[in-house]
Amino acid sequence: MPYFAGNDTTKELRSALSDPGVQADKNRYRQVLRRVVSLMTDGADMSPLFPDIIKASATADLVQKKLTYLYICNYATAQQDLALLAVNTLQKDCLEPNPMVRGLALRTMCSLRIPSLVEYIQMPLRKGLQDPSAYVRRNAVNGCGKMFHVAPDLIQDASMIDQLYGMIRDKDPIVVVNCLQALEEILQAEGGVVVNKNIAHYLLNRLQDFSEWGQCQVLHFLLKYKPSEEEETFDIMNIIDICLKHSNSGVIMAALKYFLFLTQDMPQIQEQVYNRAKSPLLNIITSGGAELCYVALCHIPYILTASPGLFNKDFKKFFCRYNDPLYVKMKKLQVLTEMATDGTESDIVEEMSMYCTDVSTDLAAASIQAIGKIARRLPTSAPHCVGTLLKIHGLQQAHITSAVLMALKDLVLLYPDIVPKVTPLLSNCVDLVQDGPAKAVLVWLLGQYGHTLPTGPYILEDMIENVAGEISVQVKLELLTATAKMFFSRPAECQDMLGRLLEYCIDEDTNMAVRDRALLYYRLLHTDVQQAQRVVLGAANRPVQITHHDDPGHEAIDLQDINTLVPIYGHRKWQVMVEEQRRKEEVASYGGGTKKEGRTDQVGEWCKS
Repeated sequence: MPYFAGNDTTKELRSALSDPGVQADKNRYRQVLRRVVSLMTDGADMSPLFPDIIKASATADLVQKKLTYLYICNYATAQQDLALLAVNTLQKDCLEPNPMVRGLALRTMCSLRIPSLVEYIQMPLRKGLQDPSAYVRRNAVNGCGKMFHVAPDLIQDASMIDQLYGMIRDKDPIVVVNCLQALEEILQAEGGVVVNKNIAHYLLNRLQDFSEWGQCQVLHFLLKYKPSEEEETFDIMNIIDICLKHSNSGVIMAALKYFLFLTQDMPQIQEQVYNRAKSPLLNIITSGGAELCYVALCHIPYILTASPGLFNKDFKKFFCRYNDPLYVKMKKLQVLTEMATDGTESDIVEEMSMYCTDVSTDLAAASIQAIGKIARRLPTSAPHCVGTLLKIHGLQQAHITSAVLMALKDLVLLYPDIVPKVTPLLSNCVDLVQDGPAKAVLVWLLGQYGHTLPTGPYILEDMIENVAGEISVQVKLELLTATAKMFFSRPAECQDMLGRLLEYCIDEDTNMAVRDRALLYYRLLHTDVQQAQRVVLGAANRPVQITHHDDPGHEAIDLQDINTLVPIYGHRKWQVMVEEQRRKEEVASYGGGTKKEGRTDQVGEWCKS
């Protein structure tokens, strides 16, 4: 938690920084600076020491420079007048023979983000782009991206853009990636960096020179170039094929996305790409860490949309392991549900039934719901899935019984022939089910099919006796409808209890929804019993169509979504997050000035050739 250091601490540190004895001892002076930085990172206000730190920055000790520059970057915006005093030292350091000092000074100058200091940064920045040291050039390119937000006119100058494009041919791989990133940010209003045939071929030929992070970025930028000839497409695929064998999962996913981009107009070749990528994806799921496994699993439903039978022979590799975290197990259940076919359904349902006794009630409930989803997806598997659910119900545990009822609700509508198997279980569920949604489902089942049970009206009567203590509004609404339905099937047994329920809901219940429904039923019955029967039972014979599109994996696949956060959050949630972020940026930039006029794309001469 941020805090403010006391005056005594500030005085003690200022005294130590100005003590000649401490200044003469390099190690002691470093310790003082480390303490200042440590307090600063903990949230203490160290800004009163700004003049002393500026004095300490004028040193030949590299460690001392790093500490002081870190402090200056942190407090420069709050101490803009005093920050001007540090510019002289920074400019001198930009001329030092040591490239580490030059790069550090240039990085610090670009990190100050003070508009009044732009004129002092312009020349060192341009010289840094031409520095013989790769470390200095890296910081100079990154500095262009930082300065773009402080002085857009300086960075958007045509000569600066051409120079950055020219540096894509730099011999240092990190400089190349930094240039691509900087140009993408600077030219964002114009569509980002331009990648033509020459740039694409140059990057592909140097692909193995880049680090793992660099290869991911290069493959991402190559999506901006689409080969015009099929032969060129296959040549590119041969070059990046090795990336699918990479040990880094990020490189594998980036390569897969680029393969799919290249073959989006070649369905047969794209199917081969999926088969080629299956083994690396399975390795990530079975051998990677829990986080990598989860991300890969989030992509599997998207891939199954394009290639449904891809993992039919490898479905057992998606079974939950005992040491998997809960979030991985839940995602595996979703994938197994989407992966199930007529040939694999039996093994998958059998495996899911084992998870119902897991110590996690969430996993147990999710596995039961997954069995229900398989039964809905595969009509031929419905008898086996229903039989499994009925066996699971025999465990006589509250959370399991509640989940089974929730799964059976949709199945009895889709497959009416299973109703005789389900209704005998309802009387045994009353004492076990206390959860609001599950109890509402139980009441609905009793109202829909309870008339075939000898004890059906009496089960509802016991609930009506305790309706005053019922908290769930959903249960009360279902109880009203179920009792009305039961009345039309067995009026002699239900007339009295229906009257008592209507009287309570109209006169005593405080919820308006419950009261309105009770009044509706009362007035219908008082006006015309036959009309009331048609209203209450009229929906029973309508065709049933149940769809569940809430999970991210159910959404249509989009090539641009692969290897992004969209498969993790889903399209709808991601769009909400993007809109919220855009709204915050608009609020933050409100009144910040007019937008710059667009200009013609400036690409280096070597790119145009």
